[in-house]
Amino acid sequence: MQMKYLLPIVFVETYLVITLLVFSFGPIEYFLEEPLVFWGYIASYHLAMIMGYILAEVTSKKKINRTVSFDDISSFQIRFLILIAFLAFLIGHKNLTMSASIIPYDFISNIVAGLQNSTAQYVLKIARMDEYAGDKALNILYFFVAFSKLILIPIVVFYWRKLSIIDKLLALIVSFLPVLSGISAGTNKPLFDFVFIYASSILFYFIYAYYSGKKYSFKRVVFFAVIILLFLCLAIWFFGEAMLGRGGDLTYIESTSPLGHIKIDDAYRNADKDSFLSFIYVWLSNYLVQGYYGFSQSLNVDFTSTFGFGNSPFLIRQAQWLTGYDLSQYTYEHKIEAVWGEAQWHSLYAKIANDFHFSGVVVWNFIMGFYLAKVWRSFLDENNLYAKFLLPLFVIMVIFTPANNQVFGFIETLSTFFLMTLLWLVNVYRIRVFPRN
Repeated sequence: MQMKYLLPIVFVETYLVITLLVFSFGPIEYFLEEPLVFWGYIASYHLAMIMGYILAEVTSKKKINRTVSFDDISSFQIRFLILIAFLAFLIGHKNLTMSASIIPYDFISNIVAGLQNSTAQYVLKIARMDEYAGDKALNILYFFVAFSKLILIPIVVFYWRKLSIIDKLLALIVSFLPVLSGISAGTNKPLFDFVFIYASSILFYFIYAYYSGKKYSFKRVVFFAVIILLFLCLAIWFFGEAMLGRGGDLTYIESTSPLGHIKIDDAYRNADKDSFLSFIYVWLSNYLVQGYYGFSQSLNVDFTSTFGFGNSPFLIRQAQWLTGYDLSQYTYEHKIEAVWGEAQWHSLYAKIANDFHFSGVVVWNFIMGFYLAKVWRSFLDENNLYAKFLLPLFVIMVIFTPANNQVFGFIETLSTFFLMTLLWLVNVYRIRVFPRN
């Protein structure tokens, strides 16, 4: 088994082990009531993913097939995709800022206000929540067009040289617009999504070029690396300023546990006064691994299945809209509200457990490991177009595993993951049944 086929599982395990080390030995101390149960489940989830991945590898045969690639896409289709991505931005911006109109007349002024005082913009957004009903027809349309915003980034990275100057400019601008939405609403998520998707796409571009023996453009790597670095710095700065504005005092983190299970290490207790970088480090650690604590508290309550909807607030809302029945009352997050706020972050494991119990998460991790290996092999061996769109979503899923169900919890990533999965499955299945020379 060649090392190049094992790179994803090595990344997954290395990253998740690091988050567990941060959870155990980082600047925030978390008390576990049932440590043996907690670590037993965590170990089984890691083992299941590794086993699923390895099984997919040992059952795979290296066979390069004719797949859908960029060469099958015309310039007209690329421009149409950019247009759809712009439409998706308009709908997404309306939902994020909870605006009355799909046309963002105050876009520029809100960006300036967000840079000057992100907390004020965030407070304005929250104030609109009770009155904002949304547009169901637009949201249905959004489900089917939101994918365009996310897949536009891998297209820009992988096929930069084949795009015309106009297409490059338009694609860069449209892919960047959601970042401006996040700034205008005082929200961090769009900035980090932008960085993660661009960074992972350029990494995959480099890896494919290296293992396929093709020349890669060093200038392109440097160009996108500079973009990623700049926006990573912007995202971290924006995050730090937002946390200072929303409360700042690190004792707030301790107050999130009514049981007194969360304590700030004495060395970091005055980080907001001593060092801005230390302050950001503590808050990032909090957001990154607090979901593990929520997961540990969920282990203490009984299971009630939410039938495939409970892993995602978005899916719960859709189920309630269709049936009039609120399934959120059966989720672990709701059941442990008294000891860990429902609005706090809860690990992906607890989110999936809402539907399948904590034992069922073992099976889910096995399937995800198996699927990741298959997608990765189709990317390396077949240069599969849909694999290039799916892999950045896997990166986001893994990065936020300790924190929440980031991919399935939001309409943009949820719809993209399932649509690209469907296209990938149809593409690979058709190739294997009807091979083309």
